[in-house]
Amino acid sequence: MPPSTKLPDASGPAPAEKAPAPPPAYGAASMVDLVDIIDFKQCEVLNATGSSSVGNAAKQGLRDQEALLCESDADEQLLLTINFTSKTKIHSIEVNGPDDGRAPRTVKLFANRIGLDFADAESMEAEQTLELEPEALGQRLDLRFVKFQSVDRLTVFIGDNQGETESTALSALRFWGAPLASTNMGEFKRVAGEKGEGE
Repeated sequence: MPPSTKLPDASGPAPAEKAPAPPPAYGAASMVDLVDIIDFKQCEVLNATGSSSVGNAAKQGLRDQEALLCESDADEQLLLTINFTSKTKIHSIEVNGPDDGRAPRTVKLFANRIGLDFADAESMEAEQTLELEPEALGQRLDLRFVKFQSVDRLTVFIGDNQGETESTALSALRFWGAPLASTNMGEFKRVAGEKGEGE
């Protein structure tokens, strides 16, 4: 009678297996810097000094230079309009300013509103209002993502600043998100239905 073959103990350690591949990026990790889809020619800022622009705070390169500011003029309020070249989801934001008290404190974000003035921005309910503590400046802050799912125009109202100084200064304004894929099905059907298709 042939000797019995000993089976491996099922309760013992399993043979080493190759570690599974990491999952694809999701959530915050999948969001990209939206600077490349900001249409700076269509952006504007109200109540800013003559040397100020949205680009000083939001453009690549300029936003990394602390001396380049978007600063308010007559009082502490700023009203910025950010136009994107396509619809986008906005996931998070960074706001920064000088450490001398001029950095923004109250920031209201309005999605896809047209023609807002200072009175509107003060009185209307925003998609989100941020009350920035000093330690939040320069940090990436998550937004209420569901409120910013299809945005091509974002109005940023800065109501006051950290030190209650006469002017507010913005040194960096960054957005992270995901541009929406856009396929014009009307155009697609018209092209596909042209004479000669399939010939």
